Amino acid sequence: KQEVKPQMMAPAMQEERAATEAAPAPAPPVELAAQSYGQHYAPASAPALRKLATVTVTANSMFSAASTSEAGGHYIIQAGAGEPSWDLDNNYRLAWSGPVMSDQTMRLIIAPAWLVRMLRVVMLALLIVLLGRMARDLVKPSGTSLSGWRPWRAAAACLLLVCAPHVVRAQATPNPNVLSELRSRLLEAPKCAPNCAVVAAASLRVTNDQMTLDMETHVGAPVAVPLPQTGASLQLVDVDVDGHADTTLVERDDQPLVRLESGVHHVVLSYRIQPVDSVTLNFTLRPQWLSFNGQGWSPDGVDGGRLLGDSMTLNRVRTSADGAQAPLSQQTFPPYVRITRHIVLGVDWTVTNIVERVAPSDGGFTTDIPLLAGEHPLGDGDRVHNGRISVTFNAGINQVSWNSRLDHADTLQLKAPALGERSEIWQLSAAPIWHVQAKGIPVNDNSDGLRFVPLPNESLALAISQPNTVGGDSLAFDNVNADSSVGDRATETTLNLTARSTRGGEHEIALPSGTELLSATRDDETLSLAMRDGKLSLPLLPGKHRYSLQLREPHGIGMSTTTPAVTLGAPSANIALGLQLPQDRWVLWTWGPSAGPAVLYWSQLVVLLLAAWLLARYAPTPLKFHHWLLLGLGFSAFAWTAFAFVVVWLIVLGLRARHDTALARLSTRAFNLLQAALAAMTILALIVLISAVPKGLLGLPDMHVAGNDSTAWTLNWFADQAEKTLPRGGVFSISLWFYKIAMLAWALWLANALIGWLRWGFDAWTKSGYWRKREPKHPAPPLPAEPVVDGPHDA
Repeated sequence: KQEVKPQMMAPAMQEERAATEAAPAPAPPVELAAQSYGQHYAPASAPALRKLATVTVTANSMFSAASTSEAGGHYIIQAGAGEPSWDLDNNYRLAWSGPVMSDQTMRLIIAPAWLVRMLRVVMLALLIVLLGRMARDLVKPSGTSLSGWRPWRAAAACLLLVCAPHVVRAQATPNPNVLSELRSRLLEAPKCAPNCAVVAAASLRVTNDQMTLDMETHVGAPVAVPLPQTGASLQLVDVDVDGHADTTLVERDDQPLVRLESGVHHVVLSYRIQPVDSVTLNFTLRPQWLSFNGQGWSPDGVDGGRLLGDSMTLNRVRTSADGAQAPLSQQTFPPYVRITRHIVLGVDWTVTNIVERVAPSDGGFTTDIPLLAGEHPLGDGDRVHNGRISVTFNAGINQVSWNSRLDHADTLQLKAPALGERSEIWQLSAAPIWHVQAKGIPVNDNSDGLRFVPLPNESLALAISQPNTVGGDSLAFDNVNADSSVGDRATETTLNLTARSTRGGEHEIALPSGTELLSATRDDETLSLAMRDGKLSLPLLPGKHRYSLQLREPHGIGMSTTTPAVTLGAPSANIALGLQLPQDRWVLWTWGPSAGPAVLYWSQLVVLLLAAWLLARYAPTPLKFHHWLLLGLGFSAFAWTAFAFVVVWLIVLGLRARHDTALARLSTRAFNLLQAALAAMTILALIVLISAVPKGLLGLPDMHVAGNDSTAWTLNWFADQAEKTLPRGGVFSISLWFYKIAMLAWALWLANALIGWLRWGFDAWTKSGYWRKREPKHPAPPLPAEPVVDGPHDA
């Protein structure tokens, strides 16, 4: 590429360059919506039935980006609003298990947000009622006896689970890593791969029906070199490598191969030509230089000693009696291809040409394709002459393409070739800054724009003009991420922006007063920017780019802390706000966009109030409402389960005192086991209560902050869209010392209240006795002795 001075350019080139410099940056084309007037027939219909159609092309888009605005004489493509990329998992799959008739209909009933919230409250109330019924059934005295309980069964089950033998497996041998390393060493390719063999030069001699090909091959490692492929018209007679005629050939997948060692070799191939008028050689390794010497044959596919593709064709030359070339006795057919021209009308007009092979189905050939009026190919190696471009198909290649630049014009004429030359398909995509009227051929509308499939010799006329302008902005932010870290005296914010602009320039964003800019980057490249009157100018480039700004505000943490107020001055989408708080703050409340954190502690406090009222009313304990409430408040900030265990312990002691008469009917063994279980439960409850004091004083409160992956000190909000100013999230927090002071007061109250509870619990545990002694076994009374009867005396 050479740079030409303006005074050396032709007038047409100067006008073209001036138009290019004045035009805005290119934008991607949008989809087209076309409406056809007149009769539309399929391409296979008779030409007599095909009527002319007038097609009006208008551009539409889901955003306002489809319209344009005019400022200072330039047409500006609108950017529209930010493109959403969020998904809140509101996706439902509908399926039917049987056949569906065409007259069947369906209707979705979607509950609004207020109804869903109300249903959740009702579900929670029903759950509380269910738990209350279950608790009442547990508290209600039962006539069942505790003598049937066998604690050894549970102990045996736990011992079985703990002592169950683990499954032991031997390590797999050999090690897969060792096998992989051995395999890589065995199959390691030579260092010269994949270019270990090159055909530097080839010489082709043809005499009558004999052909000899001498290839000078340079080999860098012992490899199998592929030989040229031929059809049935050529028969390989002999293979000679460096004068040795006993070379062994190997054929794999119809590809002949010959093994060569490192070095320079001459591979000589001898062929016998069958009685045909055309033969083709397909080179897998294309020679860098090819010379031809033959009589009665003319080569095709060779230009200046170089192959145009990977194959060449030899055509037999016949002469008549007067010495002129005679026609061949065997008919030959020219190649037939199908070309698809995709015309894109944007700020720059381009054409993408795709040529597909139709015939012949294999082999290589070269054909010439005419260019459109004003078309200029952009490839450096394209061969263009007399308005036509030469296209070469190598063996095994079924498609060739090239890109071109198209001159701007008010009209564009397209004409289909004759039937025997080729077939063409035209596709048209126009940006919203152009209005296109097509006349001539019925149109097929698809997602890529307008598609024309002409019959032979049909023509298409395109009238191109610019539509009227509509006001709009050329900038939108597709992604905004503002992460703020709050300290005692300052707040630092990292503002990441993904800007999509249709033109370059400067764009101002408003930041809070006193904000200091620490650093700025665009696409990871440092920018030198400065704040002026609380505003920052971003240098915009056409397209999509990423900006990162490091900001610092001169105020720190307070009772009410919010994310910075940023005015972008353009529509934005996918807005993520983050607030990092110090860990010496006690978060009490949050606000901001709906997709954000929430302090669930207050809803749990409502449940605690209800539970404290129920326990004070129905639990068999001397504790009042304020006792249960204070006890729950102390445990609520770090362990609800510990509170539940203490509640169960107190209720069990109350049941023990209330049902002492039922316990009198228990056996001595069952009574003693029950007393031992209550004593163990009391010890565990005391451990829980004692450990709660240092946990509350030294630990951190758990306010159950949840939502959008938020924690107590890392708060995250998300908003789908905003107009010009970013939404703000905030938090109400106080110093952690307030929590510690409250926990100290609770610990003192607990120590005072626990003395009374233990006195009451001991009385409940010892009511009707706290232990029973086993009854001694009395010995059996002796059996009475049998009377002794004296015998009769002798006379």
